[in-house]
Amino acid sequence: MSSKIIVYCDGACAGNQNQRNIGGWGVVIRQAGKTRRLYGGEKNTTNNRMELTACIKALEAVEGAEAPIEIYSDSAYLVNCFQQRWYVNWQRNGWKNAKKQPVENQDLWQRILALVGKAKVSFHKVKGHAGVELNELADGLANRGMDELNRYPAGFSKAVGEDEEGPGEPEPATAEDERLRYRAVEGGYLLRLQRGARVMETLNSFILRRQIAGGTVSAIGALEDVDLGYFRLSDRQYLRQNFPGIYELISFMGNISYVEGKPFVHAHATLGDEQYRPVAGHFFDGTVAVTMEIYIRTFSEKVVREADDETGLKLLAL
Repeated sequence: MSSKIIVYCDGACAGNQNQRNIGGWGVVIRQAGKTRRLYGGEKNTTNNRMELTACIKALEAVEGAEAPIEIYSDSAYLVNCFQQRWYVNWQRNGWKNAKKQPVENQDLWQRILALVGKAKVSFHKVKGHAGVELNELADGLANRGMDELNRYPAGFSKAVGEDEEGPGEPEPATAEDERLRYRAVEGGYLLRLQRGARVMETLNSFILRRQIAGGTVSAIGALEDVDLGYFRLSDRQYLRQNFPGIYELISFMGNISYVEGKPFVHAHATLGDEQYRPVAGHFFDGTVAVTMEIYIRTFSEKVVREADDETGLKLLAL
């Protein structure tokens, strides 16, 4: 008997239901010991349409396979339709719902039903943003689909590896993820770090799990136990100092890149104490004392750093 095919699919939308919104979808397929990743994006769509599109793209990718297919999604809209057999009444009633109104997204439901009818498919609900590795990867791909829409105004569908490599597999969830809240917005993400979160560990984990190829970051908030630095060019060394008190985060600016395959956030920060005295420098790390509100603007192309002989630093490879 053929081994089963595991599929995780997810959709995302910024500005849901608005005329100028953007949407993305992501798919992860594990089949015969190999993993495939697919993603894409559309304009003028909804989150539900992106969830259904992800399912369609997954089923099309494995069409003709004899092995049973297990589809995992955090979309109750998709999973409940099959587990509770909504579609049976829809078809019986001429694609009208219980309120006698036309079923939304009928075009996509009909495509899914046609594909499901050709295979042995089961649907399974997973909790979103709960550290489920492949679901987190599918979510990251869906958001990547939104990020790249500026390059493909008419929408697009792509397999990772066709013309570029993804920034790497996501890491497992950490305790820092429990102190993070976020949502996708047009062009990137808004994040809120809760009290006790270590800034750099949380950011680097988020970058990996969302498959962010590069970008810029800015923030405000209040931090404690902050390590700042000053680069002394004469001996090419960072001077490092700890500031243990609680400080207002007046300014935090930086960029996201990769060093030897791992995410690297290069940031500078300006802090102020209760006497309104500022301190500033290269930001090594700190702990959230009250909150930290962050905006990440994402790039579609991967950004990397390389060693610079003159300074001894790893600078942007341009």
